[in-house]
Amino acid sequence: MKEPWLRLGLLLAATLNVLGGAGALLDPAGHFATLYNAALSMDDPLQAFFYRATWINVMAWGIGYLLAAQHPGARLPILAAGGAGKALYFLALLALVLSGAGRPLLLVFGILDLLFAAFFAGILWRGRATP
Repeated sequence: MKEPWLRLGLLLAATLNVLGGAGALLDPAGHFATLYNAALSMDDPLQAFFYRATWINVMAWGIGYLLAAQHPGARLPILAAGGAGKALYFLALLALVLSGAGRPLLLVFGILDLLFAAFFAGILWRGRATP
């Protein structure tokens, strides 16, 4: 795969992470109502903290993917850790859906993350981590 396509894929991953995180932070009730069969209590300081911390982390990874798109030499650690995280996130979402806590729509996002994990692995496997 040529470098422009790699960059485009990484920019797409970055955009989805940042927009997804921002959307979840701006409308926690809507996010939960759409994807889960339980309610989130933002009045509970612990739930609010972990919810916000999770989505801030997702946005930070988006910035990491942006850096990987712009700086090929930085790809190895970002894509290795990010790809592992995305694959494990898919498994966590699958467990939520299978337990009944998550709605099936949640798997769409999980599958998208799994595809990005495979994309990241492909970049690393082909030795494109450095220019």
